[in-house]
Amino acid sequence: MRLLFLFVLVIGSVLSATGQKNTALKPLKKIYGKDALNAFEKEHGSLDLLFYAYDHAINVIQNNGGKTIDNVLKAPNASILHFTDLGVKIEPFTQYFQSEVPNQLIAVKSLYQLQLEFKASKN
Repeated sequence: MRLLFLFVLVIGSVLSATGQKNTALKPLKKIYGKDALNAFEKEHGSLDLLFYAYDHAINVIQNNGGKTIDNVLKAPNASILHFTDLGVKIEPFTQYFQSEVPNQLIAVKSLYQLQLEFKASKN
């Protein structure tokens, strides 16, 4: 009985972990396409960094300095949860978008920032 319970627990854990990655895969395919995902996987060894980025790439920044943000692109809607909702790829530079909230920016972290955070999260 214990062995059966352990078996079910292990199978459930494995399916849960792969299920989380698969939920990010569909929106990533819409933005990157199959060839770009394969190239990313070849360059970085896996898609784990993109799976991490899917949930961690967005930051909300206050424009407390009052700098002009008129030249910053506007975000398409207020329900942005992932960088794929903005229709952008992770780039070597941080990308900024105007929020619907005045003096607030939405930032998509750079590839380098995400690599550092991902590495730290594994430790």
